Amino acid sequence: MLTPEGKNVSRDCPHCEYPTPQFRRDSYYCLNGPWLFGLDFKPENHEDYPSTILVPFAPETPLSGIHKRIEKGQTLHYKKVFSLPFGFNKGRVLLHFEAVDQVCDVYLNGVKIAHHEGGYTPFTVDCMELNPGENELLVDVWDDVDSPIYPRGKQSKKSKGIWYTSTSGIWGTVWLESVPKEVIQSLTIVPLFDQKKVSVRVRFEGVLSSSQVEASFAGRTLAKSSLDEKGQCELDLSSLWRPWSPESPFLYDLKVTANQDQVSSYFAMRKFSIVERNGFPVFALNNEPYFLSGVLDQGYYPDGGLTAPSDKALINDISLVKSMGYNTIRKHLKIEEMRWYYHCDRLGVIVLQDFVSSGDPVKKRLYLTAPFIRWKIDDTKSYRLLGRESEQGRAFFEQELERVVERLKNVPSIASWTLFNEGWGQFDSLRLTQKLKELDPTRLVDSTSGWFDQGAGDFDSRHVYFKRINLHGDGRRVLALTEFGALSHRAGKEHCFSNKRTLYRYFRSKQSLGKAIESLYAKQVIPMMERGLSMAIMTQLSDVEQETNGLVTYDRRVVKLSEQTMRSINAKLRFGGKSDD
Repeated sequence: MLTPEGKNVSRDCPHCEYPTPQFRRDSYYCLNGPWLFGLDFKPENHEDYPSTILVPFAPETPLSGIHKRIEKGQTLHYKKVFSLPFGFNKGRVLLHFEAVDQVCDVYLNGVKIAHHEGGYTPFTVDCMELNPGENELLVDVWDDVDSPIYPRGKQSKKSKGIWYTSTSGIWGTVWLESVPKEVIQSLTIVPLFDQKKVSVRVRFEGVLSSSQVEASFAGRTLAKSSLDEKGQCELDLSSLWRPWSPESPFLYDLKVTANQDQVSSYFAMRKFSIVERNGFPVFALNNEPYFLSGVLDQGYYPDGGLTAPSDKALINDISLVKSMGYNTIRKHLKIEEMRWYYHCDRLGVIVLQDFVSSGDPVKKRLYLTAPFIRWKIDDTKSYRLLGRESEQGRAFFEQELERVVERLKNVPSIASWTLFNEGWGQFDSLRLTQKLKELDPTRLVDSTSGWFDQGAGDFDSRHVYFKRINLHGDGRRVLALTEFGALSHRAGKEHCFSNKRTLYRYFRSKQSLGKAIESLYAKQVIPMMERGLSMAIMTQLSDVEQETNGLVTYDRRVVKLSEQTMRSINAKLRFGGKSDD
């Protein structure tokens, strides 16, 4: 079985790498690989599974071995029989699901042990029903891609235009770890950049009697401390002070011991803020003006859908971005697996992280005219217009917002959150922006990316596709071009998902595409820096299904634009300091 880059995918255990690099223990047992699978069993026939599916790939994908669309109302049934390795159980065994879309029930040896809703956040179950020998794990899943309640991003029951094949069922790693009875539940790592210190807070389940927190690099201890009565401490890093940046992605190691439990992690010293440059508010990295030049990345693959075919595929995408001279990726309407963020951290790419959209469709007349007309819409009163009539859907979005922040709070490379994109499911953005700031005061917020701006957040955020880029900021917030370009080229039928074309500007050759992109940056993007432009996000990294506006084809085999050309362009998208004077 081949990935887009032509490497074999292991059927025994795809994605077998440790799934949470920022929260590692020595204990790890991966349950990825072949599972029994079936659709719509009757209870009396629940043992007769007709198929085998390769987890963690969704049944809609070729890599799963099923490659079948799942309809509303169908039940996906998974079964895995496993035995724990000898000596694995140290007192408690935790079962982790990284991603299951959308609603699922989990059974272990005939006992229901979990119910989870929402397709993009993980959940963990304490396994109390384990046998010393074989164990039977069953997972039942339901998915309604049109539901106004659950996040779906670009998923659709019909692949068309900018909407893509849906993802159902298990699409993230399933794994086990054994822990002591008293455990470290979570870490909160906050770089205190200006003080050259890092703050560590530990949430511990049990009575804490002994602890140690140690920061190190290459095996050399830099600082260590015990936790106070609140589970907190600060470590002074002045003995080896190296700020993180895309140009120098320096990471410190962190080890936390609490009673009998030990967790390994890492962190970086960086600061994201806003400073003034030539009279304009601009994005700042480590207190210095920094231009964010990046690409939109939707994280779809032809073989795996929302699940990358391999860890290597994640690395290849990020490495291509770096090789073209970009320093930023906008992760669009998807929460990635934690290893993707780890590779951004270590390779050096700033991440602009979207929340995943949900709700009913935005009214068509608004959606079609928004690229040309700056509508003034009050999103506290226009729930129906923006697809947010469902009170349950609004409440669930807020719950997911908290879960996503908790999930990604320690990732060094994430510089900002994108709350809403182009009005999809937008509501109460002023209130939610403030809530997000309270949840995470260390990052910036793009409140309403594209249109239906309510004046909130840190960015005056614009999308420009069908007209000339001619921007003037509001003077209060950072002027940001958060989507532009989408110049299309089909690099041969063998590299295309379908024969369909989207409405974006089309070029017949790689040469004409390259010239158009050079002209677009030179004549429209770079001149905007004089008006305070501080971010430019090109659409997009890769083709996705019928969209052929990527810098690389959907199968990742053809790079459409010279990497040297893009490096030359990006070399001009740099700030030299606090001003040019």
